[in-house]
Amino acid sequence: MSVLTAARWLAVLAATATAVMGAAAILSQAGSGAQPWDPELSDNFVFMKAIPFLLALGVTLGLVRHRAARRSERRASDGAIRRFSPGTVAWHWIITIGFLLALPTGVWQYLGGILDVSAPVPLYLFYRVHYMGAGVILLALASFVTYWWLNGERSLLVPRGQWRRHLAGLAHELPRRLGAPLAKRLGIDLTQTPPETGKFTFYEKVVEFPWWSVAIGLITVTGLVKAMRYAYPVPGPVLYWASTLHVAAMVLLVLKVLDHLRYTLERWPLVTAMVSTWLGEGYVRLRHPAWYRTIEGPAMRPGPRAGGAGATERAPAALSLGRDQ
Repeated sequence: MSVLTAARWLAVLAATATAVMGAAAILSQAGSGAQPWDPELSDNFVFMKAIPFLLALGVTLGLVRHRAARRSERRASDGAIRRFSPGTVAWHWIITIGFLLALPTGVWQYLGGILDVSAPVPLYLFYRVHYMGAGVILLALASFVTYWWLNGERSLLVPRGQWRRHLAGLAHELPRRLGAPLAKRLGIDLTQTPPETGKFTFYEKVVEFPWWSVAIGLITVTGLVKAMRYAYPVPGPVLYWASTLHVAAMVLLVLKVLDHLRYTLERWPLVTAMVSTWLGEGYVRLRHPAWYRTIEGPAMRPGPRAGGAGATERAPAALSLGRDQ
């Protein structure tokens, strides 16, 4: 093991140990009985005290992941092309777990009151699970943002000066009843050849990523304001708007989750890529031609491939695709 690798693991162990010790101290204080708080208020303080440790651990893991990032290569067995790094896939499912914990419990907190329906379990348990999910989301966000920032990851952003091209591509990707009005408003001729798709579709870059970013950012900031209200004097109007925008962000996230499922389930290879990290070469060549052209080269040669005639076959030499996303 090299000195650099040992330093990476030491940083991870130190950050994890600090987080564990912080969690132990927080829980011991909460369970000491020194404060006559009910479970809901106690859980709120536990979550608020854990936030710095969660963010610090996430930043450390993102930093270590950046330092350990390797250049991804085409898989030698069948020529499939890597779309995501294993780290991106792992953190995607970690944050998914956070949403599965936080979103349904958050929805119940509001709908239960609006519908005047009693929960089958004590309400503080909903808050407890909600805080656990929020903690997982904060951890994953800190790791993602740190890694993307250090890695210079920009593939999901629309490059400067290319908004019209991406909007034209989006108009072609959308169903006709939605794409035609957009094209008419922008003066785009849908009879012309559409722009070629890169690593990510125009819908992913123009609609999905901005939607996720705004909704997650809004619900995170407003949630932190709400969590601090018992420890810091948050002005009434600020708390009111934080609560209102928190609910609005929750609605945006529910809609986005449903839209994301609709979009990806219709494109099943994208789902499998978020599990295996790979996209089939034929699918990339057909659906992502601009990306395919950037990765094909001397290492590609025509040849038969199981499951598809006329496909290309990978040459023995590995083909580098750049840093993992």
